[in-house]
Amino acid sequence: MRKSILFLAALALAFATQTKAQDIKYYNLDKLPNAGIYLPAPPDTSSLLFADDFNQWIWGKSMRATQRGRQASWESYFGVERMATVFGEAMGFEISKTKTPAIWHFMHRVGETGHSAVTLAKRKYMRVRPFARMNEHVAGEFDNEEELRGNGSYPSGHTALGWTTALALAEMAPELQDTILRRGFEYGQSRVIVGAHWQSDVDASRIASSAAMARIHTHPDYYADLDAARKEFVQHYKGNLGTAVSFPNSRRILDAPFDTASRRYYADINAHWIAKSERATLRGYQAIADADNSIDAMLLCFSQSMGLALSRQHTPHIFALLNEARQTLVEQSEALKNTVSRKRPYVQLGEKTLMPQYEERYRNTSSYVSTHAAIGWGLSLLLAELNPDHQDAILQRGFEYGYSRVIAGYQYASDVQAARLVASYSIGRLHADPAFRTLIDNARNEYKQLTGRHIPQKIVEIKNKPRKRRK
Repeated sequence: MRKSILFLAALALAFATQTKAQDIKYYNLDKLPNAGIYLPAPPDTSSLLFADDFNQWIWGKSMRATQRGRQASWESYFGVERMATVFGEAMGFEISKTKTPAIWHFMHRVGETGHSAVTLAKRKYMRVRPFARMNEHVAGEFDNEEELRGNGSYPSGHTALGWTTALALAEMAPELQDTILRRGFEYGQSRVIVGAHWQSDVDASRIASSAAMARIHTHPDYYADLDAARKEFVQHYKGNLGTAVSFPNSRRILDAPFDTASRRYYADINAHWIAKSERATLRGYQAIADADNSIDAMLLCFSQSMGLALSRQHTPHIFALLNEARQTLVEQSEALKNTVSRKRPYVQLGEKTLMPQYEERYRNTSSYVSTHAAIGWGLSLLLAELNPDHQDAILQRGFEYGYSRVIAGYQYASDVQAARLVASYSIGRLHADPAFRTLIDNARNEYKQLTGRHIPQKIVEIKNKPRKRRK
């Protein structure tokens, strides 16, 4: 009898703990984007794309005996407690449950939601982690090897926690946005260093985090939590307030592009050759259509996945929202391109592209970052926010829009990946503008009024197909 009572008490406690964990999230799994749908499968060990994962695993091992390696080991502790220390250091004051309860609550809700956004993809692929694949031990002092072995490697849960938290805190404290975002970026790289994740796990997780933020932005509590955290930040921050009127400086946040002497340059070369093989397929024709990144082309691009014919005339509020965002994404991408010179693949390799008519136009412009990819991913985040019922299809279309530039030969894969990150925090910065949030509200109301309208036959898109493992 006593054992039964103790068992029931333990069961009740476990249920209460689980319920509390679910309550802290803005959304649970059934409402969040499914990264197992809109992201490609991780590279197989027989794939050329796996070479970068292997090289980065070697790099991570080389860092373990350094101060950076000790930092990575310390960061293996998972949860809001570690996030409070990591980002408290970045912001210059202590974050705790008692001293800064609003910021703590905000970080906790955002982080738990972002972490959940990779769960379904982890379960789908159950990718073996680096330390297990290489028959080694994980180097994170707080990592439990047995737990990690039973938890998929792709995408990275720690990275999702860190990057989602960084995106939200950058909205809360734009004065420190560059420092916060760079710290969040480095937090993901720590998982490569300790051998808990492959590089592609971390890269995928940053994309999934921005998709999670699109959904988080729709929750009725989000802006109230953000405002409360902002008030607390103002009380504790020792610097000048309101100094960051511009957008994040990508040169301070992202790593520099790979030069030809870098071992990671060959990851771009491998991805380039794999993408070239798709030019003669139906996917190649889509890449040609995706060469047009004008606002009218983007409206057509997303009409199929939205389930609604988008145009200047029929959806003027959605047009106004996307047009404003597109202009910002172009500006932020071009600002980085103007400070980083990188030859495009067809120029570097002396090749022809899928669309020779554009070669002279782009020959002397930087490949890093891809403006097309920034536009495609950034607009997909906004449209997923308007239409969460179709969020996976919308995000998949936005992701593939960037990959079209790799197929066409105009960008390296790392140019596209970096552009998606630029888009994620640029869209976040736009959300801090009340006028832009009004555009979102108007567009959302317009979508609700028009839901159910059939797409005209003239709209032709390649339908989403089940993803295959990348070779």
